[in-house]
Amino acid sequence: MLTTLRISGLAVVDAVEVRFGPGLNVLTGETGAGKSILVNALHLVLGGRMTADILREGADEALVEALFELPGSHPVFGRLEAAGVPRPAGETAELLVRRVAARGGRGRAFVNGSLCTVSMLETALRGVVDISGQHEHVSLLDPATHLELLDAFALRDGAAEPGDGESQAMGDAEPTLLRYRAVHAALAALVRERDALVADEGERARRADYLRFQLKELAAADPRPGELEALESERRVLASAEKLREAAHSAEGLAYGEEGSASERVGQAARALAEASLLDRRLEAPLGLLRSAAVELEEAGRELGRYAELVGGDPERLAEVEDRHEHLRALARKHGGSLESAIARRAEMEAELARLSGGGDRLKELAGEIEARGKEAVRLAGALTRARAEAARDFAAAVRRELEGLAMGRCRLEVELLPPEGGIELGGKVLGPHGAERAEILIAPNPGEPPRPLARIASGGELSRVLLAVKRTLARRDPVATYVFDEVDAGIGGAVAEAMGRVLSDVSKGRQVICVTHLPQVAAFADRHHRVEKRVAGGRTQTTVSLLEADEDRRREVARMMAGVTVTASAIEHAAALIQAARLPPLPVEKGRRAVPARAAARRLRAG
Repeated sequence: MLTTLRISGLAVVDAVEVRFGPGLNVLTGETGAGKSILVNALHLVLGGRMTADILREGADEALVEALFELPGSHPVFGRLEAAGVPRPAGETAELLVRRVAARGGRGRAFVNGSLCTVSMLETALRGVVDISGQHEHVSLLDPATHLELLDAFALRDGAAEPGDGESQAMGDAEPTLLRYRAVHAALAALVRERDALVADEGERARRADYLRFQLKELAAADPRPGELEALESERRVLASAEKLREAAHSAEGLAYGEEGSASERVGQAARALAEASLLDRRLEAPLGLLRSAAVELEEAGRELGRYAELVGGDPERLAEVEDRHEHLRALARKHGGSLESAIARRAEMEAELARLSGGGDRLKELAGEIEARGKEAVRLAGALTRARAEAARDFAAAVRRELEGLAMGRCRLEVELLPPEGGIELGGKVLGPHGAERAEILIAPNPGEPPRPLARIASGGELSRVLLAVKRTLARRDPVATYVFDEVDAGIGGAVAEAMGRVLSDVSKGRQVICVTHLPQVAAFADRHHRVEKRVAGGRTQTTVSLLEADEDRRREVARMMAGVTVTASAIEHAAALIQAARLPPLPVEKGRRAVPARAAARRLRAG
């Protein structure tokens, strides 16, 4: 779970440290106080984009740190270890993620002290935290996401208890889906190749002529890897031959050939030491070095002499090298920017020309390959369809059960399987990248109405409840240890809000839940309650976060959420009843509606 979140220099936050615990952690405060900044900071921890424009005015850098406490066997540590970050020891391990954005500099990311890239961070921390924003339910309005939700339910259901035949059948869909995607990708490539071959013959002929022309030009030049660099080196030598010859002659004279050269003076020094070394053996070492230097100087002089004789300015060769160099550069620019890309392009064009020239034979081969791949794709698609049809019924039933606890017990919800939009037509079926169907969630909030798409029926409050019901349905199979809900309770209130608070509390019994809310009915269920405030100090606006540990502080904050600026004694009493109600078992539903929780709790308290 997430234990600590530390932020500094970010937006209106100067420096804040929030300590979270197990169960339901609630963040409340006035609109604009900065609650969502904490959620945005978590997005950065999980690999979100971090730029210098998020820095607080006057701050040199923005810092976000998150400390997690996870089982040592959590997959995140395996992914980090594969990326080069050492795995911590112990059954329970800490994971410290640090993001830094400097003004005028590039951002940095660290995991347990090791520097890493943002993409590594995003990949490694997948499955550590699940964030649902107040606008995330809009994704439910896009039917393109519904098949993914259905597959998540079906595939995760396979992780149920061994021996559960229904769950095991759904679990088998995961390898089937992976195999289908691979087969479909290969089939799609074959179909594209076939379609290209049966395209307009005139276009194919024009393409073949163009390829022959390009290949003829490349074949005539016959470039070799590294040839441009070799030509450039030779061109420099040929163009500077006179200068190089003069330098070699001058160096030869100074080293060996002239009177008073280095070789002559070193020889004199050696002769001067020869007799002296007979008197003092300590001079033998420097004498040996001088004699060795004399030999080296003599060899260097001879090498320089030979070089000066061989190096020469050949105008004809220089012209040939420059022409060849310019011709190869032109080919490189024409075929990808480098000589190596031109050589690679030559091989590609030869292969394409061979395919165009042997189109008839290849079409026959493709027909057989498409038939074989198609049969396998149809078989796998059929298995997926059966698994999804079974999962659709179970998924809809599971979500409906969750909606009952959210005061939507009369709501009908179905998952309809429809043909995919676009794909490959084969064997009387249309095969898309994900199978022979797409999914769409349909809802009928009121009895007697036919189910219709979510976008045409559900209100904002209903969408929030459907989102939470879907999350809870998937939660039983979800390995994520921390759920974050950022105002997903928008658009609801009253008894429905109390029901949502109870559901969030139930979810928090199996995993950590962090919830940003404006609803007192939800805040009343908190195990840890944080108040976010915006204050002005020293002429600067800053956000602070306080943990409400005292019962009185909690009651006043819940009362503020109900009453507004003026917190009366009756509002505090009402808040106390609301908090007490959250600690009691839920009341039975009467005539499809819950009793008002605070009044019901007050009656129960007075009764003893």
